[in-house]
Amino acid sequence: MDHPPRYAVLFRTHVWDSFIERQFARLRQIVRHGDVHIVANNTAGTCPPVAGLPFMTFTESELEAMGLARGGEGEMLWNNVDYALYYFMKACPDYDYYILFEYDVMANIDLDAVMAKVLDDRADLVGTTKGPPLKNWWFRQTCADVYPEDDVVKMLLPLGIFSNRAVRFLFEKRLSMSARLPDGSARNWPHCEAFIPTELSLAGFKLAELSSYGAIERYSHEPAYLEDDVKTPAVDEFIHPVLDTSRYIASAIRYEGRPETYFIPGSPFRRKLARFPRGFYMPLLRDAFRRRFVSLNQKLRRLLAEWYGSVRSGRVPSIFH
Repeated sequence: MDHPPRYAVLFRTHVWDSFIERQFARLRQIVRHGDVHIVANNTAGTCPPVAGLPFMTFTESELEAMGLARGGEGEMLWNNVDYALYYFMKACPDYDYYILFEYDVMANIDLDAVMAKVLDDRADLVGTTKGPPLKNWWFRQTCADVYPEDDVVKMLLPLGIFSNRAVRFLFEKRLSMSARLPDGSARNWPHCEAFIPTELSLAGFKLAELSSYGAIERYSHEPAYLEDDVKTPAVDEFIHPVLDTSRYIASAIRYEGRPETYFIPGSPFRRKLARFPRGFYMPLLRDAFRRRFVSLNQKLRRLLAEWYGSVRSGRVPSIFH
């Protein structure tokens, strides 16, 4: 390719509000020659097109009409962020590269310069493999009976850069996998952050690390960063997730496995919430306490049932010795 890459940035969201609009405006500031599009899941009707903005909306039924399955547990697009990529490419197939850019990513970088380097590197996928080792990765279990364990590759992809040929290849693979799901021949459904890098790696595509193009010290799945704290990221830095106040509080509570530490003066969790008025977080915190109590109660019941069964059989579990 002897010309600068023609690329599209897909700002992915499922809702539109003032925070999402600010994030979109920030994205536009770092793109000079690429085309920026809002690619929105409007299944719930929470993200209709906004006049004057480059919107492309879709629904889950439209994705299914393309032959894509509702694979994985929970929300269709949570398991399959790549579906938005296929939907957009079907309408706009001629870009050299496509960038999936989640609404909670913030970057202070020249994306044109990044894409020129990606082209020089002949990379087909750019993401990051940082995070827990594969053996401790939650989504590893979605790959069981689909890929040999040694073949599985994981990548965090709130920002993912894809070559045209990589998107076409992945789309065909997802269609093939979708066709096998109803008859039971596809017993598991690999989460997108395993499916994408694993399939491309197995097929010989070139994978590259996002850290080759910018700093990622504050780029992970959590902890979240409050929008007001990172209004000016470092030069050439990617940050994720960046959230407004209400989303930040919800994220902090969701990822705290022991919400009872709120009652410990000076605990990191208490300090994180203490900067906000109690009314902002107490309803969510009460829900977290309730879920924690139910979880601990269920665990205790299982342990007592195990102990009772062991006593009846004359064998006391080691945890009770």
